[in-house]
Amino acid sequence: MKYYLTLLSSLFLSFLFIRCENANNDILDSDLEKEFKVTIANTNAEEFKYLDDGLVPQENFFINSKLKYLKFRFNPEAGFSERRVYFDLNTDSIEKLVLRRVQADWDSFKDGVYHKFHDSIFVVYPKMNKTDIYFDNKKIKSLNSKAILLEQEKFIYRLKNCTENVYNKKASN
Repeated sequence: MKYYLTLLSSLFLSFLFIRCENANNDILDSDLEKEFKVTIANTNAEEFKYLDDGLVPQENFFINSKLKYLKFRFNPEAGFSERRVYFDLNTDSIEKLVLRRVQADWDSFKDGVYHKFHDSIFVVYPKMNKTDIYFDNKKIKSLNSKAILLEQEKFIYRLKNCTENVYNKKASN
């Protein structure tokens, strides 16, 4: 049953994602980036330069030897996806995930250029089991689901653990 619900949620989110073509979320994304930077500045988090994978740019910010804020980006052939992750220092759980996906519409490829893109932003609040979905800089839906996080979670925690291990090894030297 759990598998069925996850599959159904993923299909529904994919449907919403496909609907979001030829509009962008640049204004909203700029606001979310500013919020991320202000939160980092307000908590005096320490930036740590480290890349787990040279193909996945990442930014890391630590408080008390723990990763508090993480930003990373995938750059596939046409488009990108970027995540901003806020961690709870007490539980090491994810407080908030902001995911932006921009993908080319494969059917729009003409003369070596993609003419249409799908641009969606998902803001996941795991503790509330809630995901807000944005299109064209406006919230279009709020779901009682964290399916987007579930597909990201394993990679996020692997990246968190590797980054913290390297940070703490360097700090102890």
